[in-house]
Amino acid sequence: MNAFRTKLLAAVFGMPLMCSGAFPSLYLKNVCDDQLHAPTNICNAGDGSGRLFICDQPGKIYVFQSGMLLPTPFMDLTITGQNKIITFTTAYSERGLLGMCFHPDFENESSPGYRCFYVNYTAPASLSTPNPVGAGGTTNCVTVIAEYKVSATNPNIADPASERVLLTYGQPQSNHNGGQLEFGPDGYLYIASGDGGGADDNQLGHTQGLASRPPAPNQRVTGTLGNGQDRRTLLGKILRIDPTDPDGNGPLTYAIPPDNPFIGLNQDFTDDSLDGPMRAEIFAYGMRNPWRFCWDEGGFGGGAMICADVGQLDVEEIDLITLGGNYGWRIKEGSIAFDTPTAYGTLPTVTPPIAEYAHPTALAGHGTLPGTEVMQRLGASITGGYVYRGSEIPDLQGKYVFADYAVAGITGGGGVLLGLEETGPNVFELNTGPLDVANPLPSSARIYCFGEDERGELYFAAKTTSGVLAPDGGKPAGTIYKIQGGTVTTLTLNPVKDNSMYEGSTNSNGRGEHLYVGRTGDAGNGTRRRALLKFDFSGVPPGVSLTSASVSLTITKQIAQDFTFNLHKMNADWGEGTSNAGEPGGLGVAPTTNDATWSHRLHPSTLWPSPGAEGSYVSAPSASKSVGNFLVEPVQVWTGGNLLTDVQGWISSPSTNYGWLLRGDDTEEATPYTATRFGSREYNQSNAAYYRPKLTLTYNTAPSPTFFESWLTAGYPSNPPGTYVDLEGDDDVDGMHNLLEYAYGYSPTTANADNGLTTSLSDDSINTFFHVTFRRDPRATDLIYELQFCDDVQNWSTEVISISGDPAFATNIADVSESAISGQAPIRQVFATFPVAGLDGKNFVRLRISKTP
Repeated sequence: MNAFRTKLLAAVFGMPLMCSGAFPSLYLKNVCDDQLHAPTNICNAGDGSGRLFICDQPGKIYVFQSGMLLPTPFMDLTITGQNKIITFTTAYSERGLLGMCFHPDFENESSPGYRCFYVNYTAPASLSTPNPVGAGGTTNCVTVIAEYKVSATNPNIADPASERVLLTYGQPQSNHNGGQLEFGPDGYLYIASGDGGGADDNQLGHTQGLASRPPAPNQRVTGTLGNGQDRRTLLGKILRIDPTDPDGNGPLTYAIPPDNPFIGLNQDFTDDSLDGPMRAEIFAYGMRNPWRFCWDEGGFGGGAMICADVGQLDVEEIDLITLGGNYGWRIKEGSIAFDTPTAYGTLPTVTPPIAEYAHPTALAGHGTLPGTEVMQRLGASITGGYVYRGSEIPDLQGKYVFADYAVAGITGGGGVLLGLEETGPNVFELNTGPLDVANPLPSSARIYCFGEDERGELYFAAKTTSGVLAPDGGKPAGTIYKIQGGTVTTLTLNPVKDNSMYEGSTNSNGRGEHLYVGRTGDAGNGTRRRALLKFDFSGVPPGVSLTSASVSLTITKQIAQDFTFNLHKMNADWGEGTSNAGEPGGLGVAPTTNDATWSHRLHPSTLWPSPGAEGSYVSAPSASKSVGNFLVEPVQVWTGGNLLTDVQGWISSPSTNYGWLLRGDDTEEATPYTATRFGSREYNQSNAAYYRPKLTLTYNTAPSPTFFESWLTAGYPSNPPGTYVDLEGDDDVDGMHNLLEYAYGYSPTTANADNGLTTSLSDDSINTFFHVTFRRDPRATDLIYELQFCDDVQNWSTEVISISGDPAFATNIADVSESAISGQAPIRQVFATFPVAGLDGKNFVRLRISKTP
């Protein structure tokens, strides 16, 4: 059954549910590493199996199931098929195995689509498929769209003999192959086709193309039509076909949907050489290199196809693809004028993108097209994604998650996750900058593709090298990540030292209950007070990425309000001695050893470079706060600015942590009677914790792993994520399969003498009873335990069952109980007792363990 049609729709009465709001912070869970070279496609079969199918660019498809990559490929195009896939080296290439999808009726035995799936790959040019009409040049490679069937006996293996080639077309250059194919909500197969490659869509093999590119700086301005605008060719298009065999193994391999927009039409230009019949397979045109598309069942974009189209050197775009639409290439790059094809007397109507962004100008020759100045500069090559419709990240619901392949270009890497949301009907807003990720990708990562599982959760593939077979550390460089919501952790810290400095005196207040800041009214124009405070970050987990930081101080006395007080990062150490000025403490008291004073950072041995710590703090404030009336707002909070940057830097480099100086701004320090008193870390009066300074940090941490993942990690600590462990195997040779070891709470690599299942008989004066005990681990919520009986070792009936970690219960006549096993918490022992007479001669018993997807 097609998963597209069975998920719960996030729409009410046909209207899309708008989910406007900030994108949540995310966590990237590495689920498969060191096993794939260049993953180009991730999809599911929609059959309830929980499997993901991953295409690796060199030509193999793998099954990812239960958190593990099965070692035997689902299909290997390097050794099968009528048209072998091209071969690869460690060099960069855009050819290879680029797309895969399953028929919507994959599970329907009465449908022609039963067991069918489809692939998009490039074969060698020897296939002799011609280039576009009149385009010239030679064929570099050939796009092949083929149908296969899954084996009738093994759902994890394709039948290589079932290949049925539907469609082939030549590619004049090696790049811009498009590659995705997917069934739409109308049940037809859509295919993304690039413009044929090269650059500017004006080289040989492109309509009116040139033998060589014009010289800089106007290489793009040639007036040529290009493949994207030529509807006689399949290049630069979104195609739509009905792949069902229309004539029973006859000459036709697919059918044309009856409402395709250009059936039976002729292209008509003033230049007769450009005239001719349009291709009936075309659904939309004007594409450069459409790299990943999707539909949203919840109504994002009105239900139209959402397609990312890779730009030339300046603009990346997202389009809503509709029937017969022209998306502009090579007339426009995004919404910006690119060239004016002379074939057009009047330029056609072009559908603008719903979102676009510009290339970084740091890349030579990029981002210079006039009109890009007002755009965000987010990257250099877009990778389309999906609208999130899963359940694990509620704040992401209804938002489109996509990526830029590599901000620093093909050779530099730097892939980032990006976001787009529909804030109102047909009103779209790009997230400002990359999405917040608690554990950013390696700087060399390139983001290749996204995928959805059957529950609507999102995955993406990345690679840390540019070449197809180029390794990283001697291992395959591809990685699969699952996008998760980070667990927000809040940590509140109190200072490890604080102090006050008093202008015009050597006094201090190291152990006093108050901090003093601002200008007093004493002695003529008064004197200034400044405070110092430092926090210790050793309790913050290593490697975390902070999401917020705020300092809060509680006012204990105030003589003026609405003056600005600034926190400044200190760049020199200072001290807190034992001085205590008591109450009210505004004048301080004589310093003790290592107290900070107006003149000394460590009394009496070390002076500040200038009094008041001048020259020892960063002049630009890390955070500023206008301190209001303490009766209304007793707790004053500093946040924003560089506060977060300061803390993150101190966590990374603790030796640079000298804390902050708190002082009034120049206006406050020049105005008498504006000083304010705050509680210090030594405040010890009523409600002391409320009055003491606090630094509140929030950061995202990884969601807890599943119990199965923890079990795998404990048993196989050196395995990279996603490494296959055969659950039917017996790695510790103790006579128990690994799955049974998991069910019993045993290690799969340490032999156990106890097989976890016992049986016995007892009787009283009337009945004979059969007793069975077995172990159960309640943490294994992905297991089903079934105690079963039969009389022929074939037709088993379940008498006791435990599901999803819940206590076992009887389905028929058993008396069932369970209890904790002493010293082995949380493992449970299940006790089941049956009257032998009630078993009706069923002499065989087994414990059946099954794992859910």
